[in-house]
Amino acid sequence: KRPQLSTTAWLAHIGMVSSPSALVQMLPRAVAVAPSLSIGLRGQRFRAHSSTLLLRSLTLCFAAAVAWRGATSPSSAFLKAAPRSQQLLSERSSFNGLGSLQGGRGYRVVRFAAKKKANAGSAVCDGDTVYIKVHTGRYIGELDGTSRKEWVKARGTKKDALHALTIEKTGGGEIQSGDAIKLVMPLAQTNGTKIHMDIVGSAVRARFYDARGDWQKMTLIKQAGGVIRDGDQIFIRSVFKNGRDYMDANPLEKAADGEVKCRWPDEGEWQAMTIEK
Repeated sequence: KRPQLSTTAWLAHIGMVSSPSALVQMLPRAVAVAPSLSIGLRGQRFRAHSSTLLLRSLTLCFAAAVAWRGATSPSSAFLKAAPRSQQLLSERSSFNGLGSLQGGRGYRVVRFAAKKKANAGSAVCDGDTVYIKVHTGRYIGELDGTSRKEWVKARGTKKDALHALTIEKTGGGEIQSGDAIKLVMPLAQTNGTKIHMDIVGSAVRARFYDARGDWQKMTLIKQAGGVIRDGDQIFIRSVFKNGRDYMDANPLEKAADGEVKCRWPDEGEWQAMTIEK
């Protein structure tokens, strides 16, 4: 006696197969049971023509094969159209089986995170030699002046001994955003004599070496917070006027000598600098 299977039963049976080839093997059975296949419509049951049911069976097999193929590919259109709960389940499985699903989303996220971590610059610490590049692309290091060379300039085009600053922090260790630091000017510019950069008002100069002086203190700021690292964008804030103003550099077309100042309470384009090791 031929089995009486509803459309719902056929879908459930098809969903249990493991591959499209298994679906193809089911086609002869679909042809065999097609004349007696019953379908529900608005609570009533009727027997349709065998050719109509055969076409319906083939269509269901094809649709199930497409769905099975999409379910095995996390990046397929099937997954994109799936409910959010199904996407989360698939993404979770891709994280649990990275060895077998290396093309999955989880694998790509893990690789991206590892690459980003590997590319992070090393931490800047007390005593490190650093190079500070202003928004014009020039490095701080030169000293200029008429009677005495004490005015700090940013004219350097490369990282060398003439632009090698030394960063100091009381207590030592890694430099964190918000730490008070001091900068020693390049020894190649000062004939081997240690001189701190200092800020008084809007003037940025290098005149004395004072390990306990307030004029030489500056606050290093990174907008994202945390440890200051090689390649980070930073802002240097003065301790004067309750720590209001930030060091800035004039555009080269306005001040070709690379003038460095401290004038406004703004973390803007002119105040943005890059610290490098």
